[in-house]
Amino acid sequence: MPGPTDIAAVRAHRLRSHLLASPAAHVGDVVRDLHAVQAQDFGAGRWALGIRTAGDLTVADVDRAFDDGEIVRAWTQRGTLHIVAPSSVPGILAVTGERQLRALGADAALVEKAERVFRAAVAVEGRVTRAEFAAVLEREGLSGSARQTNGILLALSFRGVLALGPVVPREDGVTREQYLVLLPVGGAVGEDPAADLLLSYLRGHGPASSADFAWWAGIPAGAARAAVERAGHRVAAVGGGLLAAPDDTPGSRLAARSETLALPAFDEYTLSYADRSIALGAGDRVSVGPTANGMMRAVLLREGVAIGTWRLSLAKGSTGEAEAVLFPGESRRGVDTALARAQGFFAFV
Repeated sequence: MPGPTDIAAVRAHRLRSHLLASPAAHVGDVVRDLHAVQAQDFGAGRWALGIRTAGDLTVADVDRAFDDGEIVRAWTQRGTLHIVAPSSVPGILAVTGERQLRALGADAALVEKAERVFRAAVAVEGRVTRAEFAAVLEREGLSGSARQTNGILLALSFRGVLALGPVVPREDGVTREQYLVLLPVGGAVGEDPAADLLLSYLRGHGPASSADFAWWAGIPAGAARAAVERAGHRVAAVGGGLLAAPDDTPGSRLAARSETLALPAFDEYTLSYADRSIALGAGDRVSVGPTANGMMRAVLLREGVAIGTWRLSLAKGSTGEAEAVLFPGESRRGVDTALARAQGFFAFV
């Protein structure tokens, strides 16, 4: 465990890696820099992009990147949805795809049939809703329940066939639905995809350990350590963690921002490490999570460490008022501004 001085340096460096200290110019840049952004909760995933992009973005601005095909949401690792660039999917799945398919235990012949059905379903319009695809699967005798349909969606995503793309419009609130789209065939996959994935992870999350990478990618610890060894001089040890080299040292990074930030639930900054003590500090980690049901609450962040939790309901009829619960001894400095920014993103102001 790094000492107090090292911890402050790691936090400062991670804030920069995560684009929280220096936001990107465009939504697509955020996704390319972080490589994969956790987005099982679609609203939280979109805010994760919004808070990392310069300017006063709204959820509609992020949705346009989905509509334009610049980004998609796919089950790339750990059996959960991430926002990624379509071109990044083959490289990630080269490391994680087979493992996820084995864990799913899907019938190979059924999945092959489902892929043919999906390709035929999107051949005309280029996209279908989940409900439309579920109806086709049922008509073809391939699925008789929502659970079976979801398993087929997972399997086809693990195979790099489909992703969630353009947003399905909704007039009375923030939509949670996306059309299913066919991913482009091919895509660059290097000679050592695991080492390449490690470097991509470190660029958007470093400094981090091989154990952190193993957790994020959903691969065994031994495979992660082997990827570090094969990466060789392309990885540098800094501040008790690893960085993609060449890189500067934590001392030359921007200092941790004193601005209070309202990070979304399941944010990459708090979630994507095996050891989450850097981000959560001495805060109430039990209440932040992951809880027994896997929930990772939205946190308020100041100088790279959580100072409390917050929530904003996107449900139909919601007041749009964000609520904060601070950890004992923490001040509300900047909290109202941080919450107002999140409310503005979802057009609640």
